[in-house]
Amino acid sequence: MRVLLSLMVISSMMLTACSGWRDSGVNPRNWFGNSRSAPIVNTTNTGERRSPSDRQTGNPLIDDQNAELIVRRNASSAQKAGIFRRRAKVEIYDGSLVDQVTSLVVEPLPTGAIVRVTGLPQREGAFDVRLLPISEDGPVNGVMEYTLNAYQPIETPVGTQSTREVRVGAFLSNNDLDEINEIRVRGELNALSSRR
Repeated sequence: MRVLLSLMVISSMMLTACSGWRDSGVNPRNWFGNSRSAPIVNTTNTGERRSPSDRQTGNPLIDDQNAELIVRRNASSAQKAGIFRRRAKVEIYDGSLVDQVTSLVVEPLPTGAIVRVTGLPQREGAFDVRLLPISEDGPVNGVMEYTLNAYQPIETPVGTQSTREVRVGAFLSNNDLDEINEIRVRGELNALSSRR
């Protein structure tokens, strides 16, 4: 009876210690926690703040100081070739930044992680949503930064929040995650980040 009681006490103490592993920073499932939001201040070259209505009339990236860099990054190209095509065709993606980034979740997998992002454009009908990395060479100083882009029609109604939401995901392998300490996704008005 004493042996059985001793085994039960020891096993219950070991099981209560498992909760410490679940919440520890050593557990890979806890490496990327809840995302945090940071506002992005849009200003013109003269230093005055742009209003949100300015984004509807023209390209919001033209007046920005870093407009050339951001526009270049938003225009990605992909070559498509096939057996019956004579030349490779280059497709250019001209999506613009989504208004707000509302959710950033990093889901761990055995082979890496999936970055799931939810955004909120100003109007309904946004399509072809993409996460574009800002740096083509990978993370910079341990930070992997993306922009959330989509084709956004101007003539559609505003609608409710649930009808405007867009979702997109990206896969990062374990080799990529070795170099990454923080994942950041930028929209037009804010940026969300998730750290290890």
